[in-house]
Amino acid sequence: IVALAINLALAESPNITGTWNMGLEGDHVIPVALVLKQDGHTLTGTIALPTQNAGSRVEVKLSGDIADGAFKLSGTVEGAKEPTTLAISGKLLDDGSMEGTFEMPGHGHGSMPWTAERLKERK
Repeated sequence: IVALAINLALAESPNITGTWNMGLEGDHVIPVALVLKQDGHTLTGTIALPTQNAGSRVEVKLSGDIADGAFKLSGTVEGAKEPTTLAISGKLLDDGSMEGTFEMPGHGHGSMPWTAERLKERK
């Protein structure tokens, strides 16, 4: 009976796999692409962050976990003078969107709130 309850709880857990249009809220909203893949409680993906060069982006690999619609991800921005670790925490909202905080220490932004909407898959 316990195994059945655990399986039902896992089956009802929302899946956030997909491509998300994320808006980082700093001095202005910065649009970024967040691509996630959920496998049980394991979460992986990428985020495409803008660089100092206009129009240029750097793709950062992310890994973390999810439980009860809340998740934490981290990744390392390579290619800079010193690698920088970033952290993303968030949760799935009842309307299917997500919100949370983005942190990248040493870049003067502190903790930035963000929201995201899942892009519809093309058929």
